[in-house]
Amino acid sequence: MSQLKIAVIGLGAIGSATLLALARLGIKAEGFEQYRVGHEFGASGGKTRQFRFIYGEGDVYTPLLKRSRALWQQLEQEAEQPLFYPCGFLTIGTPDSPWFQACLQSAQQQGLPHSVLSREDIAQWYPRLNLDADEIALHDPAGAILLTHQTIMSSVRRAEALGARVNEKAKITGITQVEQGIHLEVNGDVLHFDRVLVTTGAWVRDILPATAVASRRLGMTFHLAEKSGFDIAQFPAVMRVTPGRAMWNTQPMPDGQSFKFFVGDAEIDEQKDPSVRAVSGSAALSETIIERIDRILPEAVNGAERAIVGGATYPEAYTFDQAPILGNSADKPDLFLGVGLSGHGFKLSPALGELLAQAVTGRIDLASEWPLFDPERSFAEPTAAYSR
Repeated sequence: MSQLKIAVIGLGAIGSATLLALARLGIKAEGFEQYRVGHEFGASGGKTRQFRFIYGEGDVYTPLLKRSRALWQQLEQEAEQPLFYPCGFLTIGTPDSPWFQACLQSAQQQGLPHSVLSREDIAQWYPRLNLDADEIALHDPAGAILLTHQTIMSSVRRAEALGARVNEKAKITGITQVEQGIHLEVNGDVLHFDRVLVTTGAWVRDILPATAVASRRLGMTFHLAEKSGFDIAQFPAVMRVTPGRAMWNTQPMPDGQSFKFFVGDAEIDEQKDPSVRAVSGSAALSETIIERIDRILPEAVNGAERAIVGGATYPEAYTFDQAPILGNSADKPDLFLGVGLSGHGFKLSPALGELLAQAVTGRIDLASEWPLFDPERSFAEPTAAYSR
């Protein structure tokens, strides 16, 4: 099995994790990236992503989150640099918020450490956060932030050290199933592989147009602290989920002097308008998003400068049921997909990459063990609802 010739197309969060997982299995896989490894143009752009254990999306994800954290910590030791910053995670909502209730029930049913904090508790322990009078918060002590570009580059470099080969600025123009394996057209050449994994995120429909995903361009901004209280000990990662009010997320930055802010609007949403491609859209923030951030930021956070000191939009691929697509294609049995991560991607990428590596080498049957992710499952009607 170690003689299999395997290609991984796309070396973002899931692709880099899959390449590393294959290398740890002794498979000298070959990775292809259309830009440079660790670039800013895909779903991993924007410096950081959040991590949490308490997951309203479903208890099925909890073992994957636990495995991911162990793999992140292993990679951090191997890279000999900080990649994972524990800071806690808060889900803010009213007590009857459906999403808040889903998170609380998940924590209770699985025995995950957690605490419910009042508005007064938040004012004492996290004074830079603003809550409405009827809101409370669910604290997840396992919450953290991850450095996206560093972790991707560390994963790829570790895979290379274990024997993987990496090709940057590689343009994929064709994928053809043959009698045994896949013919891959790369920069005008035709290469043969026994198995091919496509982990190209929002670009998947450029090479596999029928894939059941749609992409969105989500804007994130960076702001400076005006007062103290923005270090990771006092400013956790946060998601606000109160129905009928502005959805927002925020995360501390490791420097303790700045933070990231996101409002739940998409610049481009292919589920609403399939004629507009997210990957072809501008990375610049629109005036509409800038105005919303300028209005919502002081409602969410105090003691911060309102000026945007950095920010852009990034394309993320979503499925219609908001569960990833993992597994092989029915019409191309040697072609495996790891796409449509639907907002789960970065935090889960080490565990999902491990699953893909095991599946492509025949160690597990993803369709039977993880039917939630089956590429051949029936999808619900498209919806533009955001859960993350």
